[in-house]
Amino acid sequence: MLHRVIALARIMFLDGVRRHALIGLVALAMAAEAFGFLFMDFFGRDVGRASSDYLFSVMWMAGLIFLFFHAVQVISWDEERGAIYALLSRPISRGEYVLGVFFGLAALLTALLLLLGPVAYLTLLWIKQSLNEVYFPVLSSGHFILAWAGLLAMQIVILAAIMLFSGLVRGGFPVLLLSASYFGICSGLPVVRASAAQHDGQATNLLLQVMTALFPDFDRLDFKDEVLSEVLSLDMTPILTNFSVLILYICVMVSLACWFYGKRDLQ
Repeated sequence: MLHRVIALARIMFLDGVRRHALIGLVALAMAAEAFGFLFMDFFGRDVGRASSDYLFSVMWMAGLIFLFFHAVQVISWDEERGAIYALLSRPISRGEYVLGVFFGLAALLTALLLLLGPVAYLTLLWIKQSLNEVYFPVLSSGHFILAWAGLLAMQIVILAAIMLFSGLVRGGFPVLLLSASYFGICSGLPVVRASAAQHDGQATNLLLQVMTALFPDFDRLDFKDEVLSEVLSLDMTPILTNFSVLILYICVMVSLACWFYGKRDLQ
């Protein structure tokens, strides 16, 4: 089983490279980073934080473009697409197919962020060395790696959700709508929960807590504000807990996707 999953994941990875899914996004991200330096002179003393936020936003957007415009089309059930994977990977069960596709796309996403992450760090280092220390005092490598890992974890959660939605509905556009709605709820739910906490409504708070279990709070893995901290002063216990819960959440989502794929009718 492991060999078949790895073989299919390798096919998915090589197919993504052949379709220039990585090269195009890397080129787009590089152009966005270069364009961003045109207005960096408009920032004041906090140019370091502005540069860090911008570069992480570029990586975040590149990952979302990969997920919504490449992963959705590859994963979704369609009449014209996906036959080559079944032909090259047979004999394989539906659960192995889900795992192979998921790990292959996760490897592509990781490779994309591995290409953009060092470039972003070297860019920040270059900006820091080009400015007076008062404008960019500190750049923490440990916090940068932690923020990069958090960004990757959030996007793998979205990938797991796309995998689940592809087992529920057929076609790329419905999967894209469900995935975009899922991302919107995950992003907006913390704001709604903070607003509801100001009012005394136990039923509403309980409902929002239940929804948090279904739609995780991505803010818990957002550490880009700490990149400019001098030392790694964060408490690692809640960080490891959040990552562990997110890994468990991904396992549950992928397991549900395997179950739904096993129940789907191929016709």
